[in-house]
Amino acid sequence: MSPKVTESHKEQRRRSILDAAKEIFAIKGYEAFVMQDVINAVDLSRGGVYSYFSSKEDLFESLLESMHESFHNGIQELADNPSIWKSITNEFDSFKTIEDTTDPFTAVQIEFFLINRRIPEKSAYFKKRYQFAIDQFVWLFEQGVQRGEFNPKYPLETIARYYITFNDGIHISTVFVNKKDIDYDQQIDIFLSQLANMLGVKTNE
Repeated sequence: MSPKVTESHKEQRRRSILDAAKEIFAIKGYEAFVMQDVINAVDLSRGGVYSYFSSKEDLFESLLESMHESFHNGIQELADNPSIWKSITNEFDSFKTIEDTTDPFTAVQIEFFLINRRIPEKSAYFKKRYQFAIDQFVWLFEQGVQRGEFNPKYPLETIARYYITFNDGIHISTVFVNKKDIDYDQQIDIFLSQLANMLGVKTNE
């Protein structure tokens, strides 16, 4: 009789597959990735890997879902700070200090979305992801309103869409050109100025 595998051990195995897959996706890209790549990278049989993930698509979407959890936790951390606005500006200031190198997984995500954009059944999936991000930012901005930090001039959902459009756009741009070419730091400064106006950020002055 084989020993019973605990749920925590199963989750550890699942996490190790995801971690290995993310590294391989970043190196090879989405289209060139094959399931055998991750089978070779982890200490599991082919059947063992497929018992967790049925396909490359399933594996990649599970990676995206795990990023949802990290994103949610990051939003919560922003809200846990004494000043939500300060936490937002600090987040963007930290982006400025990142070396001018492409995030390879951002490029893989773009590839995945472009490959699947014409598949009808994927439309609902993409909309769900987008709405999730909107809901997270609306919740964050609501916390600022409740604390008296913000007096928004536009609907919070509209501001959330603006935030996502800028954030995604500037980081997608860095996949193709360097930060100097897109005037990265000044774009962020202008964005934060506009965002402060839209949110009606209240100062202590």
